[in-house]
Amino acid sequence: MRNQTLDHLRDSLEAASDMTGVKSSLKDLAADLGFEWFAYLSVCGTEVETFSTYPRAWQRNYLANGYAGIDPVVQLARTATGCYAWSEGKLDDDLSREGRCFFGEARAFGITSGVSVPIRAGFGRSVLFTLASSGRPDNCLEDCPLAAEAIGLHVDVYVRRWMLEPAVAQGVRLTQRERVCLAWTAKGKRMSEVAQIIGTTTRTVEYHLQNAREKLGAVNLTHAVALAVRQKLV
Repeated sequence: MRNQTLDHLRDSLEAASDMTGVKSSLKDLAADLGFEWFAYLSVCGTEVETFSTYPRAWQRNYLANGYAGIDPVVQLARTATGCYAWSEGKLDDDLSREGRCFFGEARAFGITSGVSVPIRAGFGRSVLFTLASSGRPDNCLEDCPLAAEAIGLHVDVYVRRWMLEPAVAQGVRLTQRERVCLAWTAKGKRMSEVAQIIGTTTRTVEYHLQNAREKLGAVNLTHAVALAVRQKLV
């Protein structure tokens, strides 16, 4: 896993102001690591909360059929001591009839393999953060257990935060990239430095900051940063 991956995730989640921002951050993480989807699953007794980019039909199917109770990937999380990769073939020897049917349905939606990070949360709550694919990407998180756990913890903190707290009413809607660029600018970074930090070009950073300035109605970048901080947009 590239060293900057976790740093980018931290910065992006910190800049998020609602679940849309969190989703954008996690989509970027999945793509950066070579996966197509992400899924967050929180289970506490009979209460199940889920948030993902899986195909909507599969999400509805999963919840309607109570698949959290038979999902082999979720079952494995109960005994796993850290991050683990999975696929139907990899788990084949331990799959029940229900498990095989589950993987068959998932396969119909293109979901064939992935990597999951189990997190033990407070008050008996269990969390599973998963990155999944229709192919077989390099499951680099398995080789970086501490980084994988850090990613899972960060995801849980911010997903829970915005699931439980209503979004702050804002007249201005900034994109996630605009927030991240403003946040780094607020910390005194030049455009070229921001570009290096987030892995893009100076021109792209300038583009995002210009859009943010116009949305905020600011006369210059310094004014835009001040307005964004005052309105708790960064």
